[in-house]
Formats: sequence, C-alpha cells, structure tokens
Amino acid sequence: MEENSLGGSKYLLLIVDEASGCMKGFCLRAKSESKDCIKTYIMKVQTQFGKKVMFFRHDGAREFATNSLKAFYEDEGIEQQTTVPYAHQTNVVLG
Repeated sequence: MEENSLGGSKYLLLIVDEASGCMKGFCLRAKSESKDCIKTYIMKVQTQFGKKVMFFRHDGAREFATNSLKAFYEDEGIEQQTTVPYAHQTNVVLG
C-alpha cells in the first residue's frame, strides 16, 4: 500500500554536496518537480558560498535528464555525470 506524507509528497530528492558532505532533502509530490529543486539548489549554493558547482552526478533517471536541465547545466558550465545503470554502489559519496 502506497502512502503519501502529511503534505502530500510521494518522493524524496536528496542532494549531497560531495565537497562538504552537506545534504539537502526535497519532498516532492511528483518526480517532475525535481528539475526546479535542482536548479534552485545549485543557484542558491553558488550565490551563498561564491563557489561554482563543477558537476552534477545522478543515476540517469528520466527526471534528471530533461532538456531543460541539460540546457541549464550547459548555461552554468556544469558537467552532467551519469552513474552506471542498476549499480547503486556507484552513487556513494566517499568521505
């Protein structure tokens, strides 16, 4: 049985900053909301810390590979990296 959160969210998007180890979670009602969360997060980090995001690594899910996000990465000079499909161990952050 599938349950939504009290706020109606079904999904959790977790972004991990590999450099600092800082994590940010976003509660999503639909996977399609992830692109706006990613864009907002990247812009906020770049503004707040004055550092450029160099790459964004994800597991290749369709919601992370939209034309909108690809254009955003290109405009921002961010390298998009995709991990190997069905190899979740490649998604780890080494500390």
